[in-house]
Amino acid sequence: MRKITGNDLGYSKEDRLERAYRYNALCKLLTDQGINVIICTIAMFDEVREWNRKNIENYIEVFLDVELEVLIKRNRKGLYSKKGGSIVGVDIEAEYPKTPDIIIKNNGRTSLKKAVQEILNYQAAPSTGNNCAQEYWDQYYAEAGIGDNGIIFKESSFAHMTFQKYMESGKDLIELGCGNGDDSVYFAKNGINVLGIDSSKIAIERLQDSIHLDNCTLICEDFVSAETIYQTQYDYCYSRYTLSEITEQQEIHLFDKISHMLKEKGYFFIETWSVHDEKYGLGKEIEKNAFIYDGHYRRYIDLQELEVKLNKVGFSIIFQEESDQFTPKKGENAVCIRMVAQKV
Repeated sequence: MRKITGNDLGYSKEDRLERAYRYNALCKLLTDQGINVIICTIAMFDEVREWNRKNIENYIEVFLDVELEVLIKRNRKGLYSKKGGSIVGVDIEAEYPKTPDIIIKNNGRTSLKKAVQEILNYQAAPSTGNNCAQEYWDQYYAEAGIGDNGIIFKESSFAHMTFQKYMESGKDLIELGCGNGDDSVYFAKNGINVLGIDSSKIAIERLQDSIHLDNCTLICEDFVSAETIYQTQYDYCYSRYTLSEITEQQEIHLFDKISHMLKEKGYFFIETWSVHDEKYGLGKEIEKNAFIYDGHYRRYIDLQELEVKLNKVGFSIIFQEESDQFTPKKGENAVCIRMVAQKV
């Protein structure tokens, strides 16, 4: 597996998570071709298993549950004899499976034949291939009616500002979460080569029927887990409110990809919801600064924390501002962050 996905990662928590996502991408690529895949990994992250269940058709999660005492007694690789090592479950905390489809107590008292038969007898529940966010945005764009005849695309003020100050015609841009296509179309009509990505199938299909520009490509894809799209070098990466749609761990994973994807001196443009927005705290808290409210997940961003994260992966902040005037709504105090980062 390492020969295929790269041998550039160590054994820190962050590296293990990155490796897990690479394995996920490979498995999805194969299963999408109708190939049955069996993969054995430590699988120590809840978010990785959640992604698998939402995105891989006929996914089955098998938990080989072995007591620590049994592992130490077996110790076939000598790992449990080492001091100060990096053993998951001993030195490194793991998030053990909470809802596996099959649990096999691999303590030596269950026969191999019985364990195999249990797996073969299990019937996987078909996956829809869509997570809650995709369903939310599919419904949103279906009601919005994008793609109707006579549609008028209107760029955001953020798109206008970033193009006027930082972009040049003929350059390449990737937009993460292109949504209704307003900004992608604006950039393309001004000579930028655009790849727009969105997880909403409805949005992308309607845009593909409406937009006929040679320099604007639109695809339906999960921009967090996708690997292929990040193999190309871009001058600009544009993200408007998409950081608020993903978890913090996914954000860390995404920033690393973007830092490798952008060309030297390339720009990363971000507009997102601030922790000072009036809706912060409404609904059910899911994780730090993240809530589900009115059936929708939203994570609010701290400006200083965002700057630190971007600096860590090789970006210099050349512009940042927090204001309630970026997307003013009548009767609401909508506070947003705008940031422009450049790859050092």
